[in-house]
Amino acid sequence: MVMTDSPPPSDRSNATQSGPQGLVLALFRPVLFACAAIGLSIGLLVFFHHGAPVVATAPTPQSETAAVTLPDPEPAPLITAQDFQGFQPAGPGQPATTPGQPSQQQQQADAEPPASDRYELTLRLEKGDTIEKMLADINVAEADRKQVDEKLQEILKKRKIAIGETITLQVQTMADQPDAPRVLSLSVRPQPEHEYLITRKDDGSYSGEEKIYKVTTRIVRVEGTRHGSLQQSGVSAGAPSAAMIDFIRALSYDVDFQRELKEGMKFTVLLEQLVTSDGKITHPGRLLAGELFLTRNVVTIIRYRPAGGADGFWTPQGESVIRSFLRTPMDASHITSGFGMREHPILGYSAMHTGVDFGAPMGTPILAAGNGKVMMAGFNGGYGLYVKLQHTADIGTGYGHMSRLGPGIKPGVSVRQGQVIGFVGATGMATGPHLHYEFYRAGHPVNPLAQKFAMRAAMSGKDLAAFKAMTQRYQGQLKNAPQITTPPANTAADARQPGTPQAPQVASGR
Repeated sequence: MVMTDSPPPSDRSNATQSGPQGLVLALFRPVLFACAAIGLSIGLLVFFHHGAPVVATAPTPQSETAAVTLPDPEPAPLITAQDFQGFQPAGPGQPATTPGQPSQQQQQADAEPPASDRYELTLRLEKGDTIEKMLADINVAEADRKQVDEKLQEILKKRKIAIGETITLQVQTMADQPDAPRVLSLSVRPQPEHEYLITRKDDGSYSGEEKIYKVTTRIVRVEGTRHGSLQQSGVSAGAPSAAMIDFIRALSYDVDFQRELKEGMKFTVLLEQLVTSDGKITHPGRLLAGELFLTRNVVTIIRYRPAGGADGFWTPQGESVIRSFLRTPMDASHITSGFGMREHPILGYSAMHTGVDFGAPMGTPILAAGNGKVMMAGFNGGYGLYVKLQHTADIGTGYGHMSRLGPGIKPGVSVRQGQVIGFVGATGMATGPHLHYEFYRAGHPVNPLAQKFAMRAAMSGKDLAAFKAMTQRYQGQLKNAPQITTPPANTAADARQPGTPQAPQVASGR
C-alpha cells in the first residue's frame, strides 16, 4: 500500500468551495431565495388582478369582432321642472308623448282625410205640413227654408204635393253652425215622369227646375211556383197583383182549379212595364201572356185586340178563352163536399147536397161565374150570407156562407163574368170557411162540374195571321225575356224627430 499526501476526490470539492467565493455564495444564498419568493408573489397578484393575457389571433368565422374597450359614460344632466312641460302620460294601450312629438290622435288626423259632411235625408209630407215647416223641423236656417219654399211653389204652378209624398234632401253640416244644416238640393217626384228640383247656387241663392222623363215600354217575365193561392204565389215571385188576377181569370175558363191545380206547379207570366228614361217604373206590368204547367199539359193565354174588337185573352190557336161560364168561381180552392146525397156534418142525417163545397182560406174572393143580374144578396138561413145570380132565363148560380159581399153587390144590379161578388166565410150552417156553389137549370139544382158550356169565338183572316205572328214572339219572350224577382218595398220613413239624434240615412258620400 502506497501512502501519499494528496487529499481524496471527495474532499477536493469541499476544499474548492471553502475559498473566498464559496464564502460569499454561502452568505447571499438566503437573500436570493427571499427575493425570488417576493417576485413570484407579486407576479401572481398581478396575474389574478388583470386576468389572463389576451393573445392576438387571426379572426375566425365564430368571432369576427375584436374586443373594444368603451370609455366610461358621462354623467346625465339634472332634470328640471321645465322638462315636464308638454308631457302627456300614456292612456290604456297608448304610448306617452313628449314635447315636440305629435299625439296618436294627431297622427291619425294627419293620416286620414276628414269625414264627409254631406248626406241625403228623406222626409214624408204629413197632414198640415208645408215645405217650410218640414225644413224648420230639421233646423234649417229661416232664410234658406223660405227661399226653398218659394222656388218650389214657383215651379209647381199651383199644383199641390199630396200627403204622404216623399221629399229628398241633400244637406250639408257647416263647421261654424253644426246645428243648422244647409240645404244643397231638394227634390220631389209626385209622378215618375215629373220631378221638381231645387238647387243651391254658389252665391247662396236657390234655383228651381222641372225635369220631364221620357216613358218607354219594357218586356219582362216572372217565373213562379204555386204555393197556396196562385195570386199570392205570383206576387211573391215579383208580379203585380192586378196582372195575376187577369192571369187567373183567363185560366179559369179552362182550368179546374180544385182538381187540376196542384201545389208546386210552375207558371210564367210576361209583363209590359212602363219605365222612365232614368229607370223608374211608372207601371209595374200589364199581363201580355202566361203559361201554367199542369200535370199533363200546358195552358197558354195570349193578350190580343182584334180589328174592331175588344182587348182580351186568346189561346195560341186563336180561340177566345171566354166561355159562357167559369169552370170554378174562385182560385186556391179544393172540393170538400161534392154534389149528391151525403150525411150533413151538423144535422147528422143524410140529405141531398144541392151544390159543391170548395174549401178556401177566409176572405178569398168569389167571382161571378158569368154575366147576370143579382137576384138576392143577404142572409138566407143555413146558407148564411148568400148571393144568387140569374144569367139567362134558364140558368142561375148561387153562392153561400160568405163572410161579406163584394163592392156594390145588391139585388137588381148587373154583374160581369169574373166580377168579385163576395168573399169566403163560414156564416150559416158551416163548420169552417168554404164556398157552397150551386148551379140551376130551369130552377132546379144540378151538378156544376158536369155542365157543358158554350163554345167560344175564334179569329180568322188577317186577324188570325197577325195573332199567330205575335203569339210566336210572345212564346219566345216567355222563355228569354229579362226575368224580374220580388220588387223592393217602396217605403219612405219619416226621419224628422226634433230634439233627438237622427238615424243615419246616407245614400252616398261625396
